Amino acid sequence: MSGQRPEHAAAARRLGEELRELQRRSGRTLRALEAQVRISDSSLSRYFRGETVPPWPVVRDLCRALGADPSEYRALWEATDRSRPDEPAPAAPPPKPSPTRRRRLRKHLSGRWGFAAAGTAIGLAAGLTLFGLQQSPAPPPARGAAGAKDNGTGYGDAGVLVHNAEEDCQKPRTHKCALHLAWDPYRPYTTANSADRVWHHDLLHARCRIADGVTVTDENEKHSSIWIQVARNGQRLWLPGIRVDPNRLDQLSTVLPRCPP
Repeated sequence: MSGQRPEHAAAARRLGEELRELQRRSGRTLRALEAQVRISDSSLSRYFRGETVPPWPVVRDLCRALGADPSEYRALWEATDRSRPDEPAPAAPPPKPSPTRRRRLRKHLSGRWGFAAAGTAIGLAAGLTLFGLQQSPAPPPARGAAGAKDNGTGYGDAGVLVHNAEEDCQKPRTHKCALHLAWDPYRPYTTANSADRVWHHDLLHARCRIADGVTVTDENEKHSSIWIQVARNGQRLWLPGIRVDPNRLDQLSTVLPRCPP
């Protein structure tokens, strides 16, 4: 919890202690809670230690799962919010290569990465009617999630469709309806951490996944700490798992490997 103001750290610890005491009294294990509230046990452990402050919907659902009245814990959560430090400055994007260097890179690009980049470009240009990346002779994968693990690199290869839970935003490609890819899955999912915009049903190239990122809550107050690393415009960015249809997310969890440390 380095870098936090003392009052914020103290408020987070108080909330964590109360939530941990609820868990102890209930006799529930972290694994059991993980299955019920769809938050990884490692994230729950950080919440209970006060290292991370969960969003209010997570606190509410934890209280309900543990048989407590959420309203009794609202003041504790609000105390952490009032003492929250300012958002960190956004991470600077990687510098773009000069036109000369881009031509040189294109000229010398070869081997495995060259085929992967070409496959990504072809898949995106073909439109959303293609649901697998066309860089292997295998048949197109199932819509929204498919691919194969690459044990040689530790990364996988799968197509994933972006899902916007807000029905009014499933067709318009407007600024209001845009969703965001992030630079870092362990930083708050805010505009300061926004790397690029995507829209409902955009097809992305997924590489791997983590289960212990920051918790993200969607418009229907569903939440998840799963994040998916995607390759986009030559960069490695992160899509919150909550921005994938729940059924497809379950499929991705069996297809994609965990991201290498």
